[in-house]
Amino acid sequence: MSGSKEKKKRASILSAVVIITILAVFVGFILFPLLNEMAGIFFAAMILLLYAGGIIAVIFGVLAALNQRLREIDSGEEEEAKKY
Repeated sequence: MSGSKEKKKRASILSAVVIITILAVFVGFILFPLLNEMAGIFFAAMILLLYAGGIIAVIFGVLAALNQRLREIDSGEEEEAKKY
């Protein structure tokens, strides 16, 4: 594999890891305090769990985009597009 492909892969993986880490920390800040307060504030907890679910969906979207990007880099689609 060429050095250019390796650099592109590394950059794609790094950016995905950064985004997922930020989102995971955010979800942690939402969910961990709820574990102590679940009994008294059920409605608020449900709303925050919905937000956490949305963030987790974004994490899966980032992983899917990363997978697609890595396949594009491997197949050389980007290099083909540069020819035109």
